[in-house]
Amino acid sequence: MRETRTTEFKEKITNTFLKTVSAFSNYDGGEIFFGVDDNGNIKGLPDVKQACLDIENKINDSITPQPDYTLELQNNDRTIKLTVKSGRQKPYLY
Repeated sequence: MRETRTTEFKEKITNTFLKTVSAFSNYDGGEIFFGVDDNGNIKGLPDVKQACLDIENKINDSITPQPDYTLELQNNDRTIKLTVKSGRQKPYLY
């Protein structure tokens, strides 16, 4: 797997993913994989449940209106897949 226009990898959770969530919401949607490096290698996250809460809080506190998204644990609960749907209330601002 590799990065594309609708797929991004993030080894760690930093605020840089929020711009991508906003862009995905404003266009065709997409997926962000946390705990995966830029080459598609699984690195894992230390605490995926806390990471899910962090991702959810950052999105809900930073982007208006609230985007339509889902979080899914993957790879034996070592990585997180964030699926962002194309929004119905554009524009989504970060």
